Amino acid sequence: MRFEPTEIARLYGRSRVGVVVHRDLTAVYVNDAYAKMLGRKDVKDFMSEPDLRQYIPPSFHYEAAKLVAEFQKATGFHGWKKVYNLRTDGTPVWMEISDETVEWADENAVLTTAQLIDNGTTAMQVDHMLGRSFIGVMVHRDMTALYVNDAFARLMGAENASAFMEKPNILRFIPEADRERALKHVADILHGEREGERHRVRDVLDNGNIVWRDLTDERILWHDGRPAILTTAHDVREEVEMNEALMRTKAGLEEAVTEVIRMVPSAVAMLDIRQNVVNYNREFARLFGTEQGNSDDAPVFDITILREMYDAMIKSGHGHANNESVKTPSGCHADIRMNLMEDGGVMVSALDISSHKRKEQHLDALASTDPLTGALNRRGFESAVSRLREIRQLKGKVWQFGLVVLDVDYFKYVNDTYGHSVGDRVLEKIAVTLRQALRDDDLVVRLGGEEFAVLLPSATAAVTKRIAERLATMIRAIEIPVGNSGDENVTITASFGVTVGGELRGQFVELEQAMLTADRAMYAAKEAGRDCIKFLTFDDDIDS
Repeated sequence: MRFEPTEIARLYGRSRVGVVVHRDLTAVYVNDAYAKMLGRKDVKDFMSEPDLRQYIPPSFHYEAAKLVAEFQKATGFHGWKKVYNLRTDGTPVWMEISDETVEWADENAVLTTAQLIDNGTTAMQVDHMLGRSFIGVMVHRDMTALYVNDAFARLMGAENASAFMEKPNILRFIPEADRERALKHVADILHGEREGERHRVRDVLDNGNIVWRDLTDERILWHDGRPAILTTAHDVREEVEMNEALMRTKAGLEEAVTEVIRMVPSAVAMLDIRQNVVNYNREFARLFGTEQGNSDDAPVFDITILREMYDAMIKSGHGHANNESVKTPSGCHADIRMNLMEDGGVMVSALDISSHKRKEQHLDALASTDPLTGALNRRGFESAVSRLREIRQLKGKVWQFGLVVLDVDYFKYVNDTYGHSVGDRVLEKIAVTLRQALRDDDLVVRLGGEEFAVLLPSATAAVTKRIAERLATMIRAIEIPVGNSGDENVTITASFGVTVGGELRGQFVELEQAMLTADRAMYAAKEAGRDCIKFLTFDDDIDS
């Protein structure tokens, strides 16, 4: 099919469906809808940097370039698929796209249409959840990789995921003597004849180096509708090397073994066949021991967790065991690994992950809340709404919500007259007032500046209006003392925009659409003189 720029602009220029025409992953035409889907202001802003790779997750660069090259050599329509791209601010956007080969300026190009959706395919979900994980992740079928993350690629000697996928054959890493067993193992999991279990393998990299990995395999349904295997991999080279060194020196070198254990930064101990602690280092004593009154006395160990792990390992017939995020007697959380030794004893290693977990929780809080008011920020708000919606759907209930957007009136005057510190106190007091007035599952978000929003799950239009009126009354009652004597108070009002979204009569209004509607209603309240409430539905005129 042949297209001229003027023709496609006439057909798709004002369409709500995103449209981009590209060649070699470089845009030659884009409409306003597609530009805004990916976080650009408009077409001009998008075309200032037309390289589409910036919106594609790095793990999919190779696959995307390969597909586009095939499409440009082909003809006709190439079907629909679900993908996620990255907006300019780094947030993911899920889209359902179609690709079609067209003639553009006497050469083939690809016409892609895009619509926003709620989620993606298995392939994209794997990358969204695990693409940046420090754990190696691979999806494979018939000894050919379908997806790897950067951590797995680096573990196998590649620079990154894209470089690894240039040679996706994974059978080459398996020593000849182990290939028959490995092929049967993979086939049994693919056919559902066995459950994936944690096991240790020895692979040989392209450069001849040896890598030891602890693997866990799980049968999944890939985006092409066929089963595949999701493998997670942990690098255990250091652990294996240490075990081998200890096994070689164990006979007659007990003192040397003790010194090696002492020097290892993670918690390490040797337990004999009766599960008594024989050798240990200071970190192990910190996690599993109780210091005695006399500093020269050996600590008393509480290794109930380790004995339970040992019993389970022996019962399963395996020579190793793994337990993640275990609470130790010290109160710290640790990842614990256990390996059976030739004499029936075990080598135990434990890594304290408490600090990592605290940092993760702290970073999650920083990433989802506004530091001044403690209210949710946009990212935290969208994530919380998504969780609420999923819970409602899992319970088989209709997803409907009320939405209130409010903007403080004459806030600039407050800042200019009394200073920004007073302005900050006003915003903090508004956030506190909103939280105190609402239910636990209602959401309060600071959208930016002096603008807030409130989402009310399951609320009807009447309930939402009534709550907005109550909030307006409570905000009018706010008084912020100013001046040295504190005898002068700043009072405020706000303009409110109210709407409803979700599953409404005959239509579904997404959160983004509802936000735009409530915002319009709020500006109508501003124009009506401020300190008032305006209600507006997605396809209605403003109603007071």
